[in-house]
Amino acid sequence: MEQGEPATKRVKHSIISEHIYQPEFQEIFSKHWHDRSSIKTLNLEVIAEPFRVCKISNFIKNEEFMDDIKNELLDVKTRRNSMDLYQFEQSKDLSDVNKNNVKTLFQTFQTDLVSWMEKNTKIELNRKISMSSTCYSDTDYLLCHDDNLSDRRIAFILYLSKNWTEEDGGTLDLFDSDENGHPTKVVKSLIPEYNSLVFFEVVDNSYHQVAEITSPVKGRWSINGWFHGPLLEDRKPERTEQLLNFLQPEITEFDLNSWISKMYLNPSITKEIQEDVEQKSCAFLQGFLNNDIYSTLCEELESDSIKWKRVGPANVRNYEIAEEDSLPETLADFYKLFKSITICQLLKNYTELELVPENELMNPKMTIELQRWTKGCYTLVNDRHTYQDDAPATIDEIEPDPSQTDTPATIDEIEPDPNQADTIDVALDAPSSSKTPTRPSNYTEESSLSDKKLSEDTGCNTPPSSQDGDDEEEDEVEAKKRKIKNKSPRGEGKRPMVQQSSSSEAETISETQQEQQKQIHLRNLDTDDSDVSDIGDYLSDPLDRSDEEEQPEEEASAEEQPEEEASVEEQEPGSLDLVIQFHTSSLSKIQTIDYVDLREEEGALISVPPKDNHLCLVYKTLGTCRVHKFINHYFKGAFYNLVCTYYE
Repeated sequence: MEQGEPATKRVKHSIISEHIYQPEFQEIFSKHWHDRSSIKTLNLEVIAEPFRVCKISNFIKNEEFMDDIKNELLDVKTRRNSMDLYQFEQSKDLSDVNKNNVKTLFQTFQTDLVSWMEKNTKIELNRKISMSSTCYSDTDYLLCHDDNLSDRRIAFILYLSKNWTEEDGGTLDLFDSDENGHPTKVVKSLIPEYNSLVFFEVVDNSYHQVAEITSPVKGRWSINGWFHGPLLEDRKPERTEQLLNFLQPEITEFDLNSWISKMYLNPSITKEIQEDVEQKSCAFLQGFLNNDIYSTLCEELESDSIKWKRVGPANVRNYEIAEEDSLPETLADFYKLFKSITICQLLKNYTELELVPENELMNPKMTIELQRWTKGCYTLVNDRHTYQDDAPATIDEIEPDPSQTDTPATIDEIEPDPNQADTIDVALDAPSSSKTPTRPSNYTEESSLSDKKLSEDTGCNTPPSSQDGDDEEEDEVEAKKRKIKNKSPRGEGKRPMVQQSSSSEAETISETQQEQQKQIHLRNLDTDDSDVSDIGDYLSDPLDRSDEEEQPEEEASAEEQPEEEASVEEQEPGSLDLVIQFHTSSLSKIQTIDYVDLREEEGALISVPPKDNHLCLVYKTLGTCRVHKFINHYFKGAFYNLVCTYYE
């Protein structure tokens, strides 16, 4: 075609249905898009609230082309991604895929569809697009986030699965926002409709999620990505922080003998606990409460008289907390016990932290929550908010390059060993050393699936596989970066330990947990174009960034640092977490509460396993976040946590 030929005369790619080019269709869309008014017709739906979203039905003209696309995707390498924010399977960027129909689709989006979007949305774009394929299968999810990062202007999803129903889960949920710009609740849900294109403008309040997949057999396939445009400055407004409800220790005395197992009041045992916390930054005390008291608390926790309030915002946490004035008698006293000066004195004995005000200049404080957890509950690493204790403002909702992520086992692939008994050494169920993460047994370098059919009635047939690259070189880069610093409140050069059993199965679980936490850390490192969405991500390895490469290959160990630096590190302020769990018997062993250091390459410091009537003490510094994994739909009923944080 001659270069000088007018654009209006150029032949459009033939894969997009002609109705989206009809003047009447474009006029209706433009009017309702710009007026921010909703409409629904045969092939068009515009949603005005909570943010502008459009769905175009019957988007691809030829169903045969759809089938060809799906068959070509079977030969595209994918990765299984799993961390706090999401769990799904994802391909590499489709711009690099040398398949005829995939290339045609990418080029059509990059030319014709970009032009259509600019003309009708009036959003300035360039020719840069990101595109990948994703598949969500049973228990997969993507939690609340906004996509608002860097130069992303419009997000899009092309759905590939036939006969998808509401009962299968996987809806695209849209969140309302409060007056401070925080996401509150789902107000609109879109069922993935075969051959429909959904797109929305990426804005400050474009909070959305992919609901958990509940079908045991179907896979939710899509092609998705972003249209990019000129970088807009200061797009993200400052959010009003939700301040913690700090409490002073109450001058109320309790008889600890009526509440706590006598061994944990024994001075010699107290000394051992103190040494454990000093060396490992944590202690795990089996059978902490008297059995009769614990049984009564378990019964009262299921009382209908308790009023539970759901807490958020949804891009940080989602669970319920009890209103103190609605608690039954024993539970109310139990709650007051952990606000009392009596428990603060015991914790001071356990940790040597200054938790008791011995003069008017001392001002210890605390927070307390009695939490109820059911399916769909979670907490997330967060960046600029202080909802979760003292989590630092260091990250956005970021995921790593899918090509650099090893395959983690899913929750349902690993079951606890019912024959494994708890161990206790002088009443301390102490964590043991963590291992360097290794690739799980189901990791494969290549996927050759041309002999399989991409079925809309079955799950994700494509197993995880590595993208092109030198794995040995990647391992060498990561080996140079592995380092964990001391986080002990009183110790020097002590390494926090990860809770791990001695069985081979538990070792596998521990490796999986650390690999998931490593992914959390990687998404924390990348501050460029690296958010996550319903549409996955496809970025360069954070470890390959030029600013990282300029750093020295070897970093000085803690022992090699000057004494002045070591003293500053040792004096870094921190706090003490106290966790007691109830009704956890039906939880999987890998449903842990993880403590993640956002500044470390190996982010997972301590994992608290789900065990009833265990007291867990964790000393954490300002750079450490507490993360409780997403509870999937197979969990029935509820479990409960008492979580207190004490500050010197």
